[in-house]
Amino acid sequence: MPKIKSSKLIFPKFYFVLILISCSFFEISYGQNHEIRYNSIDVLDYKFEIALNDSTDQIEGNATIQIFFKIALEKFTLDLKNINDKGQGMIIEEVSEDRNSVRFIHQNDQIEISCKSTNIGEIKIFHIKYHGIPDDGLIITTNKFGDRVFFADCWPNRAHHWLPTVDHPSDKATVEFIVKAPSHYQVVANGTNIEETNIGDEIISHWKTEVPLPTKVMVIGVAQFAKQNLPDFEGIPISTWVYPQNREEGFSDYDATNGPLAFYTTHIAAYPFSKMASVQSKTVFGGMENASCIFYAERTVTGKRKPESLFAHEIAHQWFGDAVSELNWHHIWLSEGFATYFTSLYLEYQQGRDEFVNSMKNQRKRIIDYSKKNLAPVIDTSQIVSIDLLNTNSYQKGGWFLHMLRNELGDELFWKCIRTYYKKFEYRNALTEDFQEVVESISGKDFDYFFKQWLYKSGQPQLKSTWDYDGKMIKFKLTQLQKQYIFRFPLELKIINADKTSSTETISVNNAKETFLIISDKRPKNIILDPNTKLLFETIDIDN
Repeated sequence: MPKIKSSKLIFPKFYFVLILISCSFFEISYGQNHEIRYNSIDVLDYKFEIALNDSTDQIEGNATIQIFFKIALEKFTLDLKNINDKGQGMIIEEVSEDRNSVRFIHQNDQIEISCKSTNIGEIKIFHIKYHGIPDDGLIITTNKFGDRVFFADCWPNRAHHWLPTVDHPSDKATVEFIVKAPSHYQVVANGTNIEETNIGDEIISHWKTEVPLPTKVMVIGVAQFAKQNLPDFEGIPISTWVYPQNREEGFSDYDATNGPLAFYTTHIAAYPFSKMASVQSKTVFGGMENASCIFYAERTVTGKRKPESLFAHEIAHQWFGDAVSELNWHHIWLSEGFATYFTSLYLEYQQGRDEFVNSMKNQRKRIIDYSKKNLAPVIDTSQIVSIDLLNTNSYQKGGWFLHMLRNELGDELFWKCIRTYYKKFEYRNALTEDFQEVVESISGKDFDYFFKQWLYKSGQPQLKSTWDYDGKMIKFKLTQLQKQYIFRFPLELKIINADKTSSTETISVNNAKETFLIISDKRPKNIILDPNTKLLFETIDIDN
């Protein structure tokens, strides 16, 4: 598989977009017709028995999959990678139901499985025995100290490179992993550890979740670890798993969980999973939010306890992305935009308003710069599902949308909307319209235009302003210069007077060109647009 090295490994997934676009293992487009399968079947539970060894990279797999049939079917499909020209991929030995072999066709990275005619609402259990060398999804390599390691890296749809699944976030299921490996390894995975057995030179490690997950965050990590158990957080076991050679630095760096956990549980809801493990790993991302088992790139261990924002981002994903997941990849901002803004909110809580404002200004600049290269909406349904969906719009602009929504609602209503949305869709999937319904229900206001212009339209307001003063009144002229769409928004103006006094006025902008008359008995010296950093906009020119 491609080896991705970067000095930016301390950051979340977004910072790898330009690198990952060229990597052949991101083959998201194959799943575009997932709607047909979504309306046909629902995987309820996966049980994966995975055998690893040190002599080869081949894995042995046994999958037990429990499926609910939404309609009557005689065949259905799961995703599993075929053998490529390098001999990597999976070979199926047998597919069975009730211990009886069933017909299957494995081609085009999918398994078409024949089954006895099903009834609507029927649940069936299938077994798939397979083996092969993963070309991706389960990374078998050496770590920075030269030790052999096995780390799953399934985001966004790379689970099917080593696991037979419905590899799409719309189909969440409970999962358990039974991993057999040489006894010198330790194993960490999603959920609760329910068995650790050593038999001769082999370890058997059994992990199980009690709540459903999307495949993008189903993982195992197998390596020689130094493990530290930290004090529980509100009854939730907290642990750190790092390489033994940097155990002191790793234990210090990764002991940064309680702050974000306390903030998010206070403002959103109780932590949604049975444990939280922070794991030094070979993930190609700076951090990967695997449910209850967060993987961090191995180079994030520095001994400097930085950066706190990375931990806050990945921990925020436990609520948004993992417990509440996007139903469709086009709505990925519900995961990445939420995690981005909640990281900013946490930093505001920890470091103060000034740091928060500086962060939002930097993100606004990033959004503006991105729009000059790629003028597209946050929810871009015209684009095929690809790594290109993971961009500044999904992260920073999605976060800025929440920031503007917070300013529209006020803090009390904003947090009520967030908590209500989370509670309604916990362990389920949601679309943007689901979040909008919650906001409108809680606020009692119509937010259709607000959601439409900031999420479904491209760009942001490009504003040019001029003003003059006649001794009694300020004539403030504002022009929107962007061509694609005319935005509607409130705009704060800070009027700085010649006598060094100041005042703030809010105008309601609805048209491409408007003139606002502001009564003033003092001569203005300057007018500052958006002094409190509430609006996503670009200043083209300010005269006077």
